Amino acid sequence: MSHKTTTPNIVYTNTIHTGLLTNAAHTSDAQLCSGAKSISLFFTETLDSSAKEATLTVTVSADGTNFHAYNMLITNTAESNAETLIRVASVARQANGTDILWFTPETLGAINYFKVVVTIDATVGNGSFAVMGVVQY
Repeated sequence: MSHKTTTPNIVYTNTIHTGLLTNAAHTSDAQLCSGAKSISLFFTETLDSSAKEATLTVTVSADGTNFHAYNMLITNTAESNAETLIRVASVARQANGTDILWFTPETLGAINYFKVVVTIDATVGNGSFAVMGVVQY
């Protein structure tokens, strides 16, 4: 096994998915993230989305071969007065806009790769989905 080095404080921005329209589960290629300090995802829907819905989920891996569900995405949801972070396994979009998600920092040391799955499940309406990933070392 070889060790991949990274330059500290470098930020890599990557378009993981773009222009997804068809009703299916769209799984990205494995995204390398060994040694990352932070990972964020921007899940965007454009076009008039009268009934098209998509759900974003993430799988993670230590070896790049075996991927498992990641249920610790932090959402950009406003808190009432609990002042705690909300962690979720998935986020659904059914309207134009962007959801911002972060990986829980405590888990980053054990994650070397991740994949983003966008499942489009509505057969009517318009909607185009994209995912941008930002990994900081």
